[in-house]
Amino acid sequence: MFESVEPLVAEYADLEVRLADPAVHADQSVARRLGRRYAELRPVVSTYRSWREAGDDLEAALELAADDPAFAAEAEALEGRRAELADRLQVLLVPRDPLDDSDVILEIKA
Repeated sequence: MFESVEPLVAEYADLEVRLADPAVHADQSVARRLGRRYAELRPVVSTYRSWREAGDDLEAALELAADDPAFAAEAEALEGRRAELADRLQVLLVPRDPLDDSDVILEIKA
């Protein structure tokens, strides 16, 4: 469903490795740029990982629901959680305005 997230997860992992390198922090502008991108990707990646984990838990709950009816209620709750995470992930994947990070001067007059 969210195939477009896989490249973002790979980029996030690459940024983790690059930010762990002390040589990157010698140039503060590069480190700042990488840190900003890392911070932008963090909510998307964590939501995606939670969505996948909820899917795995849902599969297990559905398998166990045949033997124990308590797991059927858990599976229903997991379906709702997974739908909630999918909605949140769709909102996070909406392209951002490139000027969102720019400074602004706001003048308020009486």
